[in-house]
Order: sequence, then C-alpha cells, then structure tokens
Amino acid sequence: MPGLFRTSCLVGAGLVLTAAAGLLAATTDPEGNGPVVAFAGLETPYLKVTSVDVDPSAVSLAWAGNGTQYRVSLGDDLARPDRTILTSEPQAVLPAPKAADPKGRVSYRVEAVDQGATELAVEGTVTLLPDVPRKPKVKATAPDGAVVKWRKADYATTYDVAVSKKRNQLPTKVRRLAKGGTAFATSSLKPEQTYYVRVRAVGDAGVSEFGPPTKITTPPVASEFSIGSWNICAEACKGFGGRVGDQAAQVHASKVDIMTLQEAGGQRVGPTTRAAFSGGPNELVMAEGGGNSRYILYSSQKFEQLAGGRWSIGHGRWATWARLVDQETERPFVVVSVHLLSGHNATGKRADEMRSLMGSLASVNPDGDPVVMAGDFNSGTHRRGDTVGPIVRANGLRDSVEVAEETENAQVNTGSRRGDKAIMSADHVDHVYVSDDWAVPSWRQFANLNGTTYVGPWLSDHNMIAATVALPREEEELVKEPTAIVTVPAELDPDISPRLVD
Repeated sequence: MPGLFRTSCLVGAGLVLTAAAGLLAATTDPEGNGPVVAFAGLETPYLKVTSVDVDPSAVSLAWAGNGTQYRVSLGDDLARPDRTILTSEPQAVLPAPKAADPKGRVSYRVEAVDQGATELAVEGTVTLLPDVPRKPKVKATAPDGAVVKWRKADYATTYDVAVSKKRNQLPTKVRRLAKGGTAFATSSLKPEQTYYVRVRAVGDAGVSEFGPPTKITTPPVASEFSIGSWNICAEACKGFGGRVGDQAAQVHASKVDIMTLQEAGGQRVGPTTRAAFSGGPNELVMAEGGGNSRYILYSSQKFEQLAGGRWSIGHGRWATWARLVDQETERPFVVVSVHLLSGHNATGKRADEMRSLMGSLASVNPDGDPVVMAGDFNSGTHRRGDTVGPIVRANGLRDSVEVAEETENAQVNTGSRRGDKAIMSADHVDHVYVSDDWAVPSWRQFANLNGTTYVGPWLSDHNMIAATVALPREEEELVKEPTAIVTVPAELDPDISPRLVD
C-alpha cells in the first residue's frame, strides 16, 4: 500500500496462567524467553506470540502454540474488550478497535482454551496507525505562500505535508512538522501558481495514507488594473446623443476597471451618461456621491465602494471622490475625478483650486491610503506658468505618463479637434496622477488613431487616456513565520522508524 508504514515485529509478551495454581509447575525456557508453564500430569502446553501487524483498519496477530483452540481479544480494557474472536488457527485478523490511548496503544490477549476453559494466555500491547487526516482548509494565501489547517487525527504525534503542482501526483519529498501541531505555513511558493496540499498523520506505529488534497492558488505580488479619464464634453459640444453611444463603446472595449468622466452632464444629460457608461464586460457601476458632471465608474467585479462624495474647490468647480477597496488585496484607495478651470489666464485660479482640492483630499484620507487623481486639469508641464504640476508633486503624486514603463500615443495631444489628423504636440492637459504607492506598467491614449490619422467619428474635444496601475500587497500579507519542518521521503521504507529525526 503506497505511503503506508507497516510494523511486523516479534513481541516479547509475558505469559499469564489463569487456571488453578495447584495444577501448575514452572520451569525455565532454555532460550531465555520467560517461564514455560506446564499443567501437572498433562503434556506441556506452549503459547508464544510471534508477530503483530497493523494496517489502517485491522490488527493481525500470529503465534505458536500447541492448543486446539484460541480466543483472541483486543481493546484498551481487556476486561471489556472491543474485539474478540475464537479460532483454531494460530493467527487472527481483528478490526482495529475504536478506543485506544492518545498514542494509539491498545492491549491484546491470546488465550489457549480447552472446552471453554483457559489453559494459557499471552498478553501484550500494540500501537495502532494514526487516522487519515481530513482535507485541510486554506486559512490564508499570499504571493509567496499559504497557511492551511486541519483537524487533529487520532494517534498522530505530528504530520507530513505534501505540496505538489498536480492533483494526483505526490512529490518525492514531503515536509514533516518539526514541532507537531495541525497547521502548516509556507513561504516557499511562487505568485500566481496553483498547488495541491495534502496531509498524512505520523504516529508511533507509522504513518497514515495521505488525505484528500486542497487546491491553493497564490495571488499576484500586486493587484493590477486600469484607470481611465475622459472629458466627454456632454453639453458644451453639440450632438452628445449621437456621440455617447460610441464613447461608451470605446470605454467598454478598452476594458478599463475604473473610469473617471468630466463634463459628463448634470441634470439634463446626466441620466443618459450613467445609463450609457454603466455595464460592459467589467460591469461598471456609478460610484455613489458623484455629480456635477464629474463621475466615477468602477468594476463591481473587482472593487467595493466604502465612501464617496464631492467637494467644491472654488470658481464654480467641483471634484468627485470615491474610496474603493480592491477585493484581491483588500487594500483601500481613493479615486478623484477632477476638472479645473480652463483658460491661459487662469493659472492662479487653478492653483487655488488645486490647494483646495488637496486640503479636501487630506480630510478624507487621514491614513494616507493610495490615491489616484484623474481628469482634465487644463494644465501640464508643457505650459509655461504651470501651477498645477508643482502642487501635485509637492503632495507626493506623479504623472502616470511620465513614470509608465510603456506608453502608447504619448506624442499625441490629449485635446482633439475636428479633422482627420491628430495633434502631434504631446500637449497633455488630461492626466492620471498617482501616489508613490502605485507602480505604473503602462499608459495609453485612445484617439481612434491609425498611426496619426483619425479613422472613427469625432467623439469629444478631448481624447480618452488610461493608465495601468499596480497596487502592491502590504508587507503584513506575506507569510512571515513559516512552520519549522524537516524533509522526509514521500514513499517511506517500512523498516525506517516514522519518528522525527533531527
């Protein structure tokens, strides 16, 4: 039986006489195996257990004797044994008893009987194999490992844990818990991989079979998703009803996970905006608390909203914010949709709006959660007298297009004009700013572009942009205290003791 440690040993058990003492005479066994008991006037009776064999469900005994019939009993209390059989053969197989001491030890008795009376009896103890553990439960996963727990198996002193990449295949080496217990923590796994973990019990008599496997999939080191921004010019530009369908189609086709909109319509066309942009492959839903033509939509598959609202930032301008929690890392973060005042002569006013915005953001983010601030800032590093950039950088935010590992169409102006040519000035007034918590694998501008030529309908006086961002897991999510183990072969030699060897 694979993975099963079986015992077969000569048991040195004492001899117990249960007949009347006056009928007995004792001599010494010349081989030194204890007293030989003889009945007066009868042929010398002989009884000796020669082997005991244990498997998960039964105990087998064999003996040598000159009796005509034998009674075999097994249990933790031989006065009330769990198992008893009568046989004329010098061997017996009994089902394993239900009760034993914590280490699995039970008593046995082999009696030579004649017409119901005991002539000679041999008693001893045998240690049962531990039970097969149940399927372990996953208590935590991390990019570098996992924690699993299971119920205690009867007669187990410690456990072996097998970690494999295939459900039906064991590794050549398994991990034995050096200090026992019913939990296993490891930090030796790799991110975004699937593993199967199964457990067997180790006891004084040997090891059980492995129990059923538990599937573990480790998460990525960081949760990666995309955040878009678009001034869709719902009311200031004509023909919104004819454009909104194509705008929403572009958003859904991009598969962004969070979308911030500006100039998205108030009471007049706001319902149209909400209806058109909601749904899609990522099941976008409108964040609560938005309005005044600044909206935030997020994937209901990946995030939950914890809070949200809007701030007046001066000069009739508003900003919408939402606190979301990433379901994969369980980390909260804040998203802000912004539209600052336009005009080349409004640099001072935009600075005032930004200072007000940063103050409002600080008031709802006292714990310093990661921040994404996206929208139409009507300013950029390309412009002389840029007052927005210094304030953004002073507050620990970076422009995603400047720090992205890869960019697409970064040379195109995020402003759009009617015609068949893109504006190749790299003039960005639309930005996705991120705090230092984020990595930025990529940034992209969607402009219906084929090279530098528009091939689709004119959708807005701004182009849609999106940044792919990565939110690393917090340090405490890693497995910091792996279980102490020693490695042993998955297939044990039956002659090797199962006990832990340092």
